[in-house]
Amino acid sequence: PAFYFGNDEYYVDESAGYVEVHVWRTGTDLSKAASVTVRSRKSESRTAEAGVDYVGISRNLDFAPGVSMQTFRVVILDDLGQPVLEGTEKFELVLRMPMNAALGEPSKATIFINDSVSDLPKMQFKEPVYVVNENDGQISAMIYRSGDIQYTSTVRCYTRQGSAQVMIDFEERPNTDSSIITFLPGETEKPCTLVLMDDTFHEEDEELRLVLGTPRSDSSFGASIGEQNETLIKIQDDADKAIIKFGETKFSVSEPKDARQVAVVKIPVIRLGDTSKVSVVRVHTKDGSAISGEDYHPISEEIEFKEGETQHFVEIEVLFDGVREMREAFTVHLKPDENMVAEIQTAKAIVYIEEMNSMADVTFPSVPQVASLLIYDDTSRAKDRTSPVAGYPVICITACNPKYEDFDKTGSICASENINNTLTQYRWLVSAPTGPDGVTSPMKEVDFDTFFTSSKMITLDSIYFQAGSRVQCAARAVNSDGNEGLELMSPIVTISTSEGLCQPRMSGVVGAEPFSAKLRYTGPEDPAYANLIKLTVTMPHIDGMLPVISTRELSNFELTLSPDGTRVGNHKCSNLLDYTEVKTHHGFLTDATKNSDVIGETIPYQYSPAIRGFNTLRFYRNLNLEACLWEFVSYYDMSELLTDCGGTIGTDGQVLNLVQSYVTLRVPLYVSYVFHSPVGVGGWQHFDLQSELRLTFVYDTAILWKDGIGSPPEAELQGSLYPTSMRISEEGRLVVNFKTEARFHGLFVMSHP
Repeated sequence: PAFYFGNDEYYVDESAGYVEVHVWRTGTDLSKAASVTVRSRKSESRTAEAGVDYVGISRNLDFAPGVSMQTFRVVILDDLGQPVLEGTEKFELVLRMPMNAALGEPSKATIFINDSVSDLPKMQFKEPVYVVNENDGQISAMIYRSGDIQYTSTVRCYTRQGSAQVMIDFEERPNTDSSIITFLPGETEKPCTLVLMDDTFHEEDEELRLVLGTPRSDSSFGASIGEQNETLIKIQDDADKAIIKFGETKFSVSEPKDARQVAVVKIPVIRLGDTSKVSVVRVHTKDGSAISGEDYHPISEEIEFKEGETQHFVEIEVLFDGVREMREAFTVHLKPDENMVAEIQTAKAIVYIEEMNSMADVTFPSVPQVASLLIYDDTSRAKDRTSPVAGYPVICITACNPKYEDFDKTGSICASENINNTLTQYRWLVSAPTGPDGVTSPMKEVDFDTFFTSSKMITLDSIYFQAGSRVQCAARAVNSDGNEGLELMSPIVTISTSEGLCQPRMSGVVGAEPFSAKLRYTGPEDPAYANLIKLTVTMPHIDGMLPVISTRELSNFELTLSPDGTRVGNHKCSNLLDYTEVKTHHGFLTDATKNSDVIGETIPYQYSPAIRGFNTLRFYRNLNLEACLWEFVSYYDMSELLTDCGGTIGTDGQVLNLVQSYVTLRVPLYVSYVFHSPVGVGGWQHFDLQSELRLTFVYDTAILWKDGIGSPPEAELQGSLYPTSMRISEEGRLVVNFKTEARFHGLFVMSHP
């Protein structure tokens, strides 16, 4: 047998990492084990260095019986960190010391290492796309050189136009030696600079390409161009975009001194960027606290920017209105360009009308105080009881109110300032109760009036807050001439969590409690409500709760509770209607403001319309505060229950020839327990319950079937009517079929002409 190399020459790239070599054993008898030594050695010319270009080798190859080929690898070292272009280098592998075999041919193999691809200087663009603005003047696209950088290399960087055009949008870089970029030894990056042409006309985004070509190098091996041999340049022209806007966003003008004068405010509308085209924009005013026609003359006019025009002025006349008031404002708006050329920015400006004699300089001598209406007569107790009780209104006590604790000091100041406390304007702010983690919610203005309460009165009804809520009032002084002054805010008070008139069973927890509802027929004997059906609903009261009863389903409490008239159409049989709005003969709320069963005032100011308002008292007449119980009572006749209240009538399981007949009236009832929530959706939280009331009428029918309805015995003509059947038709009417028996000469007729 003989050992020999598979090839006498092997070619490998320096970056390959290794070269794989085959050694063969051939002969007639391969049944014995054999071995041979492989060694590496230098070649005579252009030799590669062991340890620098490759890892030297000296190893035994063992051939087991029957094995004809062995493979081994020689590791090739790449000068990766600092590539040096060396050209093709070589070394040799030789076979030595064969055992159980001889050396055949070739016993020597030459390995050629080529680095002309991996270490060749290679130049390419660093980025595939560059975005630049036209007014930047120039753009530098970076060219990156890799491989052997110890020689000087050059490459041409030239332009190819796309939608961007030579000499209009950029200066050309021709494909000649004038466009050469030179890399000195050691340099890896060089910019290719493109000069841009800036004009005043607005253009859409344009493109061109920078291309690399004709690579050269001082080394004998030359240079090459990488894969990214071109880059796309996108030229944007934002600076030349036509923009129309107001010169300022805020303008101030003084109101004229008398009705004969007019003040004019000039508002500049400016155009920036490309002015070569025509733009048409509309300018119009919009009321704020200033009212058009009273405080200023409204405008709506078109402005045309002709070629080259950059500015127009809009003039608005401000009028004298003779009213002393706060600083007022209105806004001026720009509509989009009708020619769709210019972009509109800063499309809104505010004009402030400064009053010549603005607010009356009246103000309270001290801040108002918030106290519970329970202690209104003895406000000195408010110092000891900082937390008003839950479930009863709070009152805003100004320094000009005789009930104010220091009125003996402030009263004389109020008189000298001519402050009329009956004209004081109030508003209230409430926040949700502080959370268990001590985090407080922000104060929010109560701007929601219900059909029976107002948020702009001296008192704030207890439905607007609950135990733990924080409450604050703001009072604006008004002098005897009716001129409004400055507003003062009271200190914030926290509603007591331990004291309340009707506290929930579990502290801090609110929800729906069981209620009871009854339908009863009053009968003919009732002196005031004869032959009507009495509907009574009783429900427990919790501090801050607003009970809502209706025979229609309740939703959208923001709308349902508002003074707006939608309640009247949707909830005809409910406690949401004041007595003037009730469309049925009777309603849950009457014109009474006091419960007739209660004698005298059990709680201070419980029935004071001056402080609480008539609407409020009419609603609270149904609340027994001592028992913490609401009782709503109303009377309806059958047709009202059926047509207005959503009731239905049905005959339950009639049996023929039965002694009695039944007719059942069903009335749906929806009850909601509503609580105000400054953080809830729409401002209200509600717990909804539903029930159905039934009233069954029973009347004897068997007697009619047996004896009929006869004429009185003393009557001249005798006869009888015999009902044969009774049913309720599809329209809801009672249908009675009967036959007649005449005991006289003649006929029964339905009516006489």
